[in-house]
Amino acid sequence: MRRGLWLGLLALLALPAYALESWQDDQGQAWAVPKTLPSRWIVLGPHLVDMVHELGAAERIVGVQDDHPTPGRHTRSLSGHAVVGQSGSISEERVRALAPDLVVFWPTGLSPVQQRRLRRLGVPLLAIAPETLEALPERLRWLGALAGRAPQANALADQEAAALVQARQRYTPGPRLRGFYQVWQQPLFSLSKQHLVSQAISLCGVDSIVPDATIEAPVINVEAVLLARTEIILVSAPEHARATAFWRRFSRLPAAQSQAIVAVDDAALTRPGLSLLRAIPALCQTVMPWRNRPSVPVSP
Repeated sequence: MRRGLWLGLLALLALPAYALESWQDDQGQAWAVPKTLPSRWIVLGPHLVDMVHELGAAERIVGVQDDHPTPGRHTRSLSGHAVVGQSGSISEERVRALAPDLVVFWPTGLSPVQQRRLRRLGVPLLAIAPETLEALPERLRWLGALAGRAPQANALADQEAAALVQARQRYTPGPRLRGFYQVWQQPLFSLSKQHLVSQAISLCGVDSIVPDATIEAPVINVEAVLLARTEIILVSAPEHARATAFWRRFSRLPAAQSQAIVAVDDAALTRPGLSLLRAIPALCQTVMPWRNRPSVPVSP
């Protein structure tokens, strides 16, 4: 039986017998499905826009943040919606002009000051910022309940949750590697162990060498990567050549000895929604060859 059909059957079998009626969002705010569903949504975060589209509720979106790779004066997003601002900032004037009855947002992508100002406009703000991979599918149910798409949301959430379970069962067991996810080179910084991307990497058998920190994207010094005897370094495809040239200078680094400076789909992984979940199997397959290799002895 094809994997997609199997997951679809699992989703149907696991479909809740009732629609979601109430929940607490990721800022602790209580929500209940209103009698009149909101019809004019501003959705702040490209990954959240993706989720609304997947539910077949794109017609409810009246405004989004700019999702073009190069910031500019774009009036329409790549997803086809009116732009109300850039990443991390929005135009309150544009928001008022669009008269939304719901704002869906990623809290770290919108300053506390702007959050307070939006609340003063009287528009409900739904905060979506799950702390674990397993919590991501549940947020689909929230959106589905508010969009009148509960059956579609439940089926999709169950399908994504089943795929995540399957990925854990398939890829987490086995040899593990000490790894470093390189976001940027100068300055050299990575992601905390609690970050969703770090959780995905851990699922794939790679343990982050980044020290425990509350900072989401901590700066790391080169010496820390070397002292940890890092066995694999993951970096975005556009940065791969530069990172390879940089790390190969350190001949005692296990990752350099194993040629384990590896390009990954950074664009999908750092979009903390469905694209992240769906990128996990490919990520795990990418690192598997190094997990299956014998350990490389460190040169004296």
